[in-house]
Amino acid sequence: MPIDYKEYHPDWKAIRLRIRTERAKNKCEWCGEFNGEVVRVNVVTKVRERAGFMSSTHSEALNYARALNDSADDGLGRWWPVVLTVAHIDRDKNNNDDTNLAALCQKCHLNHDRHQHAENRRNGRNWKRDQTKLELL
Repeated sequence: MPIDYKEYHPDWKAIRLRIRTERAKNKCEWCGEFNGEVVRVNVVTKVRERAGFMSSTHSEALNYARALNDSADDGLGRWWPVVLTVAHIDRDKNNNDDTNLAALCQKCHLNHDRHQHAENRRNGRNWKRDQTKLELL
């Protein structure tokens, strides 16, 4: 989902860059995955595998993952590039204290926000249902 920078601190781009590069050294602070690394979870063994490829540009890593997925459909899982983001631990976008920020890969960030995403889906579903009821009246 694209980020709406209007909801964040005016210096958010500099803050997130500092957290990702200086403090986290370009790796997830929770699981240790490196930004730009191409990985997959083997569906048989449930073990995370690395393709031995890392890039400083997301598009290059994405192209490599796509090529792996197209050429080697071995049924063991899809390859994807790790994308490092910065999460607000307390989910308050106004709390930009370093202790409240963590550099996370997309898997850890999505797991952290899982309950919020589920709530948003429920609200979206209810909103659509409620709109239908209004039209019937």
